[in-house]
Amino acid sequence: MAEPSAEHPGGPRGARAVSAGLALAAVIAMAANLRTGVAGLAPISPQISADIPLSASVLGVLGLAAPLGFVIAGLLSPLLAHRFGIERTLAAAVVAMIVGHLLRAIAPDVTTLLLGSVVVLLGAGVGNILLPGAVKRYLPDRFAAVTAAYGTAMSIGSAIPPLVAVPIAVGIDWRVSLAVWSVGALVALAPWIVVARRAARQAVARAAVDAEAGQAGQAGEAAPAASVPNARGALRLARSRTVWGITIGFAVSGMSAYTVFALLPVVLRESAGVSATAAGALVALFSILGLPLALSVPVLGARLATPTPLLIAATVLLATGWGGLWLAPALAPAVWVTAVGLGQISFPLGLTLIGLRTRSPQVAAGVSAFIQTVGYLAAAIVPPVLGVLRDATGSWAWSMGVMTVLTFGAAASIPLLRTRGIVDDELGQNAPR
Repeated sequence: MAEPSAEHPGGPRGARAVSAGLALAAVIAMAANLRTGVAGLAPISPQISADIPLSASVLGVLGLAAPLGFVIAGLLSPLLAHRFGIERTLAAAVVAMIVGHLLRAIAPDVTTLLLGSVVVLLGAGVGNILLPGAVKRYLPDRFAAVTAAYGTAMSIGSAIPPLVAVPIAVGIDWRVSLAVWSVGALVALAPWIVVARRAARQAVARAAVDAEAGQAGQAGEAAPAASVPNARGALRLARSRTVWGITIGFAVSGMSAYTVFALLPVVLRESAGVSATAAGALVALFSILGLPLALSVPVLGARLATPTPLLIAATVLLATGWGGLWLAPALAPAVWVTAVGLGQISFPLGLTLIGLRTRSPQVAAGVSAFIQTVGYLAAAIVPPVLGVLRDATGSWAWSMGVMTVLTFGAAASIPLLRTRGIVDDELGQNAPR
């Protein structure tokens, strides 16, 4: 008798499988909410400062909340998914985002604002880590296409907040501007509840089928748990050259992106002399530029024999953008932001390589956890350091100079990814354990 699974929807009554369409809808809905918690706060910092004073250092610490939440998520996600399954863990992550958005909206002080940020971004971090594994599980033959689709959703989700956050904060209240993103997360919760319930029923039906066949002891575990390695297995991935190649590029992209979300509005106002509304629009421009990257980079990454051309382009563009903000910020701020935005090639490339350079869902989930934990740990350090440096020097020049130097790190991925190495083969095993 065939087992009920994502690939084989037939099975005992009550074990209705999760369809590819439902899984895709759940993935896209969650992806659209992964960056609203990051992109919706910095543009309205002047309005928040009227009630809660926010210095450059404090903004840097708030910027730290995003990558820090993702680092913690990278450590916890494999454990949670192994215990509860990918689907239920992702549903809980959406609930965390809802709670975090609302907690920030009612914050009476910086501490509560930071706590709410950590909660919402911890939920987003779990989504970042586990969505590639969910795609590998439910849509393995469409990994590149689905990665492009949810990368596009992420770009849209990060582009909208900078555009509408300031008008809402000015026209109504900054607390409403922060709370409104909980609505989108609430919409994303619905499909994940359905997915989680169906996956749980599949697990029960699978256990019943195995019991009938006398194999309950071999396959009684919930199917979702088998898709995620434990923390020890994830650490073993450090032996892989391919994993490090993906991680380095991802880290540079993360440092750049979260510096933009946390500090760029302030940098543009103070160094380039643009208004708060214009600064928000430029951050939105940065996010919108993720759309063509999300659509094109997964396709190019799958077709090219090596990602070297993409990594060279990323390095040149990022160095141009941050170098411009360092040496001549007021000359052409839109050009510099455009260069930084187009330079975020390593983000969709990294997500694509997770699927292309692995064979099993276990290894894909492990690689995702590893690169995002290490990458966001690096990204967590940069915004607060840049904020402190600005307060110490009275200018953003030194901070932008540091960012310019850091962007050249993307080139270090080139020799590590020159060959089409498969992580499973480099580890000499089918999955990390």
